[in-house]
This record gives sequence, C-alpha cells and structure tokens, in this order.
Amino acid sequence: MTKLPCEVVRDLFPSYMDELTSRVSNEMIEDHLKDCRECREVLEAMRAGSGSREVTGPEKKEIDFLKKNKRRNRRILVGSFLGALFLVLAIALSGIFLIGHTGETAWAAMDLKVDGRDLSFQAVPSGSAEAIADLAFSEEDGTVTVTARSVLASPFHPGSLAGTYQAGEEIRQVRIGDRIVWSEGATVSALASDLFALRHSYVGDMPANGALAQALGLTAYLGPYTNELETETEPYGWKILLEDEIDPSALAQKEQDMDAFGRVLVALTGNLDHVTYVYRAGGEDLTRTITAADAGLFLGEDIKTCGEDIRALDRLIGKTGLSLYAVSGTPAEGDTSILIIRNLTDQPFSSYSASYYKDGELCSAGGGANADGSAVGAGEEIWVLFSAQEFGGWEEGQVLELELSFEKADGSSVQIPEKVRVAAGSGRRYEMDLTGNETDGYRLGW
Repeated sequence: MTKLPCEVVRDLFPSYMDELTSRVSNEMIEDHLKDCRECREVLEAMRAGSGSREVTGPEKKEIDFLKKNKRRNRRILVGSFLGALFLVLAIALSGIFLIGHTGETAWAAMDLKVDGRDLSFQAVPSGSAEAIADLAFSEEDGTVTVTARSVLASPFHPGSLAGTYQAGEEIRQVRIGDRIVWSEGATVSALASDLFALRHSYVGDMPANGALAQALGLTAYLGPYTNELETETEPYGWKILLEDEIDPSALAQKEQDMDAFGRVLVALTGNLDHVTYVYRAGGEDLTRTITAADAGLFLGEDIKTCGEDIRALDRLIGKTGLSLYAVSGTPAEGDTSILIIRNLTDQPFSSYSASYYKDGELCSAGGGANADGSAVGAGEEIWVLFSAQEFGGWEEGQVLELELSFEKADGSSVQIPEKVRVAAGSGRRYEMDLTGNETDGYRLGW
C-alpha cells in the first residue's frame, strides 16, 4: 500500500475524526499511524482538545492550524446547509404566497355584471385559506374566458379580488376556465354548467350516460340500479331498473325524482326519445316513462333545446327543482353528515338556523355560528351539521329536507325560500353555494 506523507495525513485528520473519510482513506491513515509516532501524538492531541501532553513549537502551530481548519470547515458546511435551506423555503413560500397556481373551476365570480362590452365582478377563492392574486382575460367570438392565479391568503393577497374587462365586441358568454357562468343576459348555475359539459349525442355511449347519471345523483336519490338500452330501432330508449323496493309512503316523492332526472337525461342525450323506470312498490311491479314530448310540454319548449342553449337547461333545472337536490361527495367522519355552504355573496353572515323535515313533517330545528363570534364572509364556508336524531331517525337513502335561514351582523335574517333536499345517510358530505344579493334575493344551489 502506498505510504502517505505526514502533511497529507495531518490534513485528513479533521475529516478522519468526523468519520467523513472513505474506507480506503481510513486504511491508509491507520497504516501510516502504525509507523509514525509524531502523527499519532498530533492526532491524540487534537482528540484531547488541549492535548495529552504539552505540545510546543511547530507541532503546536500545526495542531492549532488543523483545529482552526476543522472549525472553519464546519462553519462553511453549516452555513451552506442553512443557506440552501433558506433558499428552498424562500422559493416554496414565494410559490405559495406570491406565485400560486392557475385556478379554473375552483373559484367563482360574485356579483357578476355584463353591460354590452363591459364585464365586472368580484372573484372569490375556493376557501378562506386561499386568495386571488390576479386575473387574466381572453376572448373569442363574443365569449370572454377568465382565469385566476390563486395563492395562499396573506397580507399581500388577503382574499377576493375585483376584476373588470372591456371586450372588443358585445359579450354573449362568460366562462371561468371551462365553466360557463353567464350567458345571453343572465348568470348560469353551477349545476347547469356541469351538466351542459356532459351532454352527448348518442344514448349508446354508456360511459357518457353514466357520467351524466352520476352528476345528477341518481343512485343517491333512487338507490342502486341497472341499465338496459333500447337502441336496435328508433325511437331509442334507456331503461333504468331500480333494485330496491320503494316504500309506498315514499312513492310519490320517488316518482317526482324519476320525472326530474328523466327529463334532464332526455334533454342532454341527443337521440334519446324516452327514459323508462322499472321498479317495485307495495308488492307491485311498476313502470314509469318520460318521453321527449312530455318533457317538452313540461318545459314549455322543445326539450332538445337544452343541449344547445345552457339558459334553456337552467330553466329546466329550475322547474324540476334539481338545483336543490344536494349530492353527496366526500365522506365525512363519524355518523354526522355535513352540508357545506360556500358564501358567494357580498354579505357576511353571523349564524344560521335550520329546520329539519322528513316526509313533509317538521322534525326538529337547530342552528350554529363560529365559536369566536366572527362572521362568515365572501368565499368562506358555513357548515350545517345534522344526524339521524334531528329527523327522529331515517332510513338510508330516504329524502330529507332542510329549511335554512342566515342571520346578518345587524340581526336581520335572510330566509331561503326553497328547502334543500338531501338523500339520508350517516357520515355524508354535501356541498352547495349561497348566491344572490339584497336586491335580487338569496338562493342556494349547486
């Protein structure tokens, strides 16, 4: 093995003592120390701090130099680590608080107004922890598309952000990312926007059918089912076979739900002529069919217009009451269910009151507020918690109703005129938006 000079060995002592040298370097150092008394004494003195013997002259200078070099290397190493850590944190924090990400459908416009070529609104983030940093606009053929850069809320960007834009021509439609929020003179509900994006031309496309049925919440309100398609000859049909027998006391409501869902399915499936439900109630086998012609009479215009005009679809949703059918999403913890209401108004609310109905009968009442007494402002969430005991018990899937009102900071209240409908279940999480203003009234929907 090649012998190392004393100077090289002593230069390696700091790293050797900190166990930073490689196995090969260790072997060469230790081999050198076997035959070199002076290097052994230098190493022992460095390890002992003040030395096991009095070291003077050139040896002391060399030991002092090596100690100083060791401390300097440590300072450089620690400083480099802290500097790198600070840089990573600075980049991460700037990304969270200043750069953020482009939001498309995770935020909404509050008090959106269109006047000819002029657009104005207040952009509200998806939750109180986020904020809108800035807005970008693009337009094509009368459609203005808005995208927002969302960041974590901070003193730099506290929350919502007002935006204005002047288009090159008269505005006919406004989109937030891929969601239509305004069309031909009126705002569009989130439900209409979601369903409009799922319209398709052929009932034989079963994945597309399934996506539309899931967005409507068929399973939540009608229970499990299987499908049969009637596509060999026209008129084409879609048969939905419900698996659970319906209690006679709930039959009228279930058939109302069937009609509402069937009308939307016919409206948004291009060549679909009718939807037929096959079900059992009170020991009888029953069928119920919703045709395109019947749905058109209900709406007051050609039902297929809904697949071309989102405003017509919104009118259909309004007449059926589907905007108030809360659809269960992410499961909640425990047995308590949660209705999360996002406040998309310019009005902060200090508390809420709820009345609970089952089979049309009032069961109980309750309410809630923030523990610290703070109001729920724009973009923040109101949590309405309920469980089976509020309704005197329930059967899984039973349709329940919640009547809600919200109290302002001045003590006056806002009553929501329609009841929210939920499909009963323990540990479910529902989401809706509270929109509107003092002039036009307030409403709940999704």
